[in-house]
Amino acid sequence: MNILGDVFKELFKMFVADLRLTIAILAGIVAVAVLLGQGVVGPVAAGLLLAAISIAVLGEAVLRETRRRRNR
Repeated sequence: MNILGDVFKELFKMFVADLRLTIAILAGIVAVAVLLGQGVVGPVAAGLLLAAISIAVLGEAVLRETRRRRNR
């Protein structure tokens, strides 16, 4: 049971470590879900939109971390 607890602790730390990244991804998911629920976009477009949002958020996080490390 100790190993399972350690795994959950590490997963929790991984998602909380970069709170901006976590919030941005969750906001993107909620936005796409709302658009899909209202019929504004279809399932394929929603999937593409999720992929685009995820890539954009990840790219922003990488650039932010690069700038932070350069300024040390």
